[in-house]
Amino acid sequence: MQRRDQNMRIGVLGSGQVGGGIARKLASLGHDVMMGSRSATNKAADFPGIKLGTATEAAAHGEWVVNALPGETSLHVLGQCDIAGKILIDIGNYDSAVDQPIAIPLGEAIQKAHPDTRVVKTLNSISAHLMVDPANLQQKHTVFIASNDEAAKREVTALLESFGWQDIIDLGDLSACRAMEQLVPLWMSLEKKFGGPQFNLAVIRG
Repeated sequence: MQRRDQNMRIGVLGSGQVGGGIARKLASLGHDVMMGSRSATNKAADFPGIKLGTATEAAAHGEWVVNALPGETSLHVLGQCDIAGKILIDIGNYDSAVDQPIAIPLGEAIQKAHPDTRVVKTLNSISAHLMVDPANLQQKHTVFIASNDEAAKREVTALLESFGWQDIIDLGDLSACRAMEQLVPLWMSLEKKFGGPQFNLAVIRG
């Protein structure tokens, strides 16, 4: 298994604000990154040093895969990808979670559809710029993580630490995805209240 101080091949699915930010951060840390989506190949000038291709090509490239796609399209796209046996970092949320109940949380649905994939849920309740630069907020704040695979969770925790995260709370197995994904309406309300995404939640222990 690769350690966080070793360069890895990582495929990032999604080329929007979240996927693009994650891809740039991983590349800056020395990882061999391929970003995949229908529009990624049209964005070469925006991603120097990052390979571009389709989602299936990016997934095939990666020893690890990052799902930065909307929840509504994630299962369809992942169904076309070779991700068996790989660590899959799921950052996705359902757009419908803003104002509707979640029937089956995305992280759990991905694990059920891909039982041989080592799914780790994290970063889904944090704005894109803070995902890769937690020090952008002066005070310590919190990121949550969950997985059925303890070893995969440790590997991803180490990657989060390489991003600069200090307060990483392990919520246990993927049954925690419901709580994590249901933070979306709160996040949207806070963004509206503050007029932007320059915030995050912090868990204060007594």
